[in-house]
Amino acid sequence: MLNSSPLAWAGIMSDNREIIMDIRELIDTYHQAWTSGDFAAARACLADDLDFRGSMDAFSKADDFIVALMQFGQMLRNVTVLKRFYDHDGAALLYDCDTVSPAGIIRTAEFFTVSDNRIFSIRLVFDATALRQAMPA
Repeated sequence: MLNSSPLAWAGIMSDNREIIMDIRELIDTYHQAWTSGDFAAARACLADDLDFRGSMDAFSKADDFIVALMQFGQMLRNVTVLKRFYDHDGAALLYDCDTVSPAGIIRTAEFFTVSDNRIFSIRLVFDATALRQAMPA
């Protein structure tokens, strides 16, 4: 039988808060690292077999993803976080990337899944139309 005592529920709530705080720290560390150009610190937050799917690219290795992220970082002026959401196994961030590209400001939603204290998967969603048009054929 499931223990429904207030103390048992308080223990569950406390455990969930600790997990969410750990996830929050991991995601915030990763985001702060890559947006400030510290790609080694960003890489340390990722599982080796990261599963990344974005509007323009897909990667199954963290090292390959970091190379692409470094290239994107070269055209980045600023990132403004609009919203952050955290739960027991992941997070979602909504932010604006101010770029030097013809796309200008790119509104971005990023969804994270966390496993074993590392970011295991990322889903990155943004309108890639202006970036694709700016790319050489």
